[in-house]
Amino acid sequence: MKILHIHPSMNGGGIEAMISALANEMAEQGHDITVCSIFKPTEDYIFWDKLSDKVKRAHLGKVKKGFNLKNIFQIFSFILKGGYDVVHIHGFFYYYAMSVFLLFRKKAFFYTVHNDATKENSTWDKRFFFLKKRAFRHNLIHVVTISKSSEESFEKVYGLVGHTIYNGVPRPVIVGYNNPVDDSRLTPTTKVFINPGRISPQKNQEVLCKVFKRIIEEGNDVVLLIAGSNDDHEIYKKLEPYFSDRIKYIGLRNDIPELMAKADAFCLSSVYEGMPVTLLEAFSVGCIPICTPVGGIVNVVKSGENGILSESCEEESYYKAIKDFLQMGHDDLMNMKKRCVESFAPYDISNTAKSYLDFYKKFI
Repeated sequence: MKILHIHPSMNGGGIEAMISALANEMAEQGHDITVCSIFKPTEDYIFWDKLSDKVKRAHLGKVKKGFNLKNIFQIFSFILKGGYDVVHIHGFFYYYAMSVFLLFRKKAFFYTVHNDATKENSTWDKRFFFLKKRAFRHNLIHVVTISKSSEESFEKVYGLVGHTIYNGVPRPVIVGYNNPVDDSRLTPTTKVFINPGRISPQKNQEVLCKVFKRIIEEGNDVVLLIAGSNDDHEIYKKLEPYFSDRIKYIGLRNDIPELMAKADAFCLSSVYEGMPVTLLEAFSVGCIPICTPVGGIVNVVKSGENGILSESCEEESYYKAIKDFLQMGHDDLMNMKKRCVESFAPYDISNTAKSYLDFYKKFI
């Protein structure tokens, strides 16, 4: 099959990581794959660089943020000329609306709901909600949801049923190098926690920092590393007073699985999620997740077995979850790490890619 994956950018984020892994796996299975970025690649396009040599790359040269009618026609022209069997669009429906409505008889369009369906319609997309719903209802676009919770939110918002395919990630090959997690341990017994995610309201890092400030003031030998792009400078300013030798912002990274392989636990304090790619990466390397109970997280993390779930997204609740982890004995932690690795099998990217390809074949 000749398949196009198109998304506004390929910088650091869970959606971009998923597109990159999916494209690489589909190309590895012998399909003709193109990944197109609407924005011109920049130095922080870490998942652009992670595309394999078997994947074709294209971009439309967009530089300035904001809506531009020119981009709509660029996308239409690119899809029309490409001769693709499948056009898989990721996020921001308004970029693709014209292409969908004018080319649906010539192309098979697919759309992944990467987040809670309500949140997906809280920005520019809300202006196109009725067009989007019509495209879904009349099968101009075939919808994929990424977890049970994702499917439930989609049904609630649109009154329609999608097709669930769980996210996946490649099983990482961990290579030795000077890992910043090792450098962050202040003593031989320091517990290192990592929060991989862009700085944004969704990721709730202010609550995370408040929790770790309390934990540190109580005398616990812990370090928190926040790794991700600075997408919200106002939130970053609020986090800066917390930064120290025990709460560190290490910026955008392209080695998250390697960091988690060395860390003691993975922290996700989000107020909403779809199916976090970083959570699956944590499973793949046996890094214990400590998460808020949102989105698809609740479908895969069984609290006390392969991770810890807080009762809510509030500070007190997440504080208790961290304390529960710190009070676990060595044997219990080792058993939980083992169960994390065992939990990963269904989320191997090879299974995800096969499910997508089988779904594509039904409509071409």
